[in-house]
This record gives sequence, structure tokens and C-alpha cells, in this order.
Amino acid sequence: MIRPYQPTDLEELKRITALCFPNVSIDRNIEEKLGLIGGHDWMWRKLRHIDNDVAGDNARHVFVWETDYHEVAGYITGRTDIDSKIGWIPNLAVAPDHQGSGIGRQLIDHLLQHFRDEGMECAKIETLAQNAIGSTFYPSMGFQEVARQVHYVMRLD
Repeated sequence: MIRPYQPTDLEELKRITALCFPNVSIDRNIEEKLGLIGGHDWMWRKLRHIDNDVAGDNARHVFVWETDYHEVAGYITGRTDIDSKIGWIPNLAVAPDHQGSGIGRQLIDHLLQHFRDEGMECAKIETLAQNAIGSTFYPSMGFQEVARQVHYVMRLD
């Protein structure tokens, strides 16, 4: 069942993120090239993204999939821009033992309807080229590729 995010969900969202993002994170790619930055690993930076996704008013655009046993099996985060009419999906993750069951698809459908209800006219989501699942899954949901972006990094010391 899909329900709104509750602050008590935060640690579980972070646990699922830690399981799902090792091979599809810009922050991990940076660490593999340059090593630790600021004394923090890539996971620390990635989990801060989740903190930002649920901070303040952003939390009303976050939904979780809860099993019949009250286990959080996945989540999706959203942001809206009332002026541009574009909704953005910063993060989507389904716990590995629940992947392939349609939870991700239902979470996206739910957030897209939420965006419509909020007056959005367009939704966007980003993925890395190395994310084989996202690169096929998002187009299957109706998303169209509009651009590719390359990230460059350099140490400043």
C-alpha cells in the first residue's frame, strides 16, 4: 500500500537507499576517481540527499510503499515547481527483496498523479547511463530522453 511519508520512515528510507544506490550514484563515481572528500564517503553524501528530500515542505511529495507487515519496501521522492509546472523525481528505490514486483511502477504512477493534482504539466526523472534498470524502466513508464549530461570533477587541493 502507498502512503505519505512519516518522519519515522527516515531511517528505513536511508537503509533502502544504501542497498540500492552503490552502482548508480554520482557520489560513488566521484569517490572511485578521487577518493574520500571532506572525510566523508559517497554514502554519507547520498544519504544527505534523502534528508533534503524529506525536509520541510518537501516531505509532502514523498511516498512510501508499506507491506501488509508494516515494512517499508520502497519509496519515491518528489519536488514541484509551481512556476515552471515541472515536477521532479529526485529519488526512487525499492528494497532488493521486493524488486520486480511492480512497486516502483506503482510509486511512480502515484507520484505522477500527485503532480497532476498539484498542477504540474510535466514530470522529469534523471538516471545515469550505467543504470541499466532505470535506462529501460523509465522509458517503459512513458518518460522520454531529452538530454545527456556529463559530470566532471577535480580536486581543489
